[in-house]
Amino acid sequence: MTASNREASISKTLSYEGGFTNDPRDPGGATNWGITIFDARLYWKPDATPEDVRCMPKSVAIEIYRQKYWAKLGCDERPSGVDFVEFDFGVNSGVKRSLAYRSQLDPQKLAPVAYVKAFCAKRSSFLHGLKTWSVFGKGWGRRVADVEATGVRMALGASGKSVAKGLKNEATKNAGKAIAHSTAGASTGAVVNPVIQHLDFSTVAGWVVAGIVLGGVIYFIWAAVQHNHRANAYTHLLKNAN
Repeated sequence: MTASNREASISKTLSYEGGFTNDPRDPGGATNWGITIFDARLYWKPDATPEDVRCMPKSVAIEIYRQKYWAKLGCDERPSGVDFVEFDFGVNSGVKRSLAYRSQLDPQKLAPVAYVKAFCAKRSSFLHGLKTWSVFGKGWGRRVADVEATGVRMALGASGKSVAKGLKNEATKNAGKAIAHSTAGASTGAVVNPVIQHLDFSTVAGWVVAGIVLGGVIYFIWAAVQHNHRANAYTHLLKNAN
């Protein structure tokens, strides 16, 4: 358990969140440094406007991160790596949801590395189910992959195990899974046309079968892309590992 990850975690999350955005497709509304206008009004200025959010000093966002996310999640008391992934998810999707995911996993039965990967898998699945995935999914997938790789690196470093060896193993495993899912998706896709050609679409059953086949293709493609994101994230960190 360590508080030493706090500033590094905040800095990393800030790098994901970036500067000001006010995308009408984003339910968070006006956002700067990852702080939505709703949180700006709650923790900074009760009457904050989008312009206030745009001009929000970075120092304000950092202090909100420290007091309203890191502290509320009790990250100083969490294992290294676990602290970061729970914090970043809390910033991205809410403290309550991060705490809920924590309660669904048993940290007593999962070593930090396994916990980090399980937590990020749940996060990825949740984000994929959002209606805005088609808009923001590419960026979300890369972020979660990088969060996982960073959390695993932190956990490995705290355990005394070889960080480089651990990152290399994860990069290799995920690259292999990406290829396997791509191959499975291609194989499943190959039967789509013949199946559809012989379906009686006047029946509900016909549409169900078509949906199952097409759904399988979509799943394999999605899984292949996510494993590729992870492989790339681990490989990137491996280049800078000791």
